[in-house]
Amino acid sequence: MFELFLDVDGVILDFEATFMDYIRDTLLPDLPLGYRPTSWELEDDALSSLDIQVTWDAFMASGRFNRLQLLADQNSFNQLSARFPVHFVTNLPQEQYAPRFDNLQHHGLNFVSLNMGGHYSFGIENYPSKAQVIEQIRDQNRQVVFLDDHPQNCRDVKTAFPQAQVYLMQRPHNQSLPDEDWERVLDWAEFVARLT
Repeated sequence: MFELFLDVDGVILDFEATFMDYIRDTLLPDLPLGYRPTSWELEDDALSSLDIQVTWDAFMASGRFNRLQLLADQNSFNQLSARFPVHFVTNLPQEQYAPRFDNLQHHGLNFVSLNMGGHYSFGIENYPSKAQVIEQIRDQNRQVVFLDDHPQNCRDVKTAFPQAQVYLMQRPHNQSLPDEDWERVLDWAEFVARLT
């Protein structure tokens, strides 16, 4: 039996679309509709005029980060969560826990837990990796299934749990990276199809 550990941004919720819409609405009106960055650090030529920290801080203050739309399909998500325990493991600072929880609840997603952890520490001492979070909460009698869009998180989880099924969600910022010891899925529907 599986136990699912899922990233949120770029996997369940559409962070990129909301962030790019904010940038277009407030800073770069000529940014094309549907634009998706090809770098986590927003080093794309189209975004090079921006100070990423200033832009990020303004975006977070706008409240839009707390109203992200779904990438996953609610119906198939809840069908999956009726069969297997689902835990979210998202790379955010603790002050974003309540807004993220509310955003997921707003979309009617059924899940066991929401946990903070990942490859970026936000300057927080002892901030856990996703593998460390999984180790603390997993059921030893179930097989770990992990889905993320960042290869470092996939790599860490596969190293910690060699028997895990690890999936990398295809996104513009990871599509040119070579595959490692994970399976690449195009989107949420393909991930669900692999498990059912």
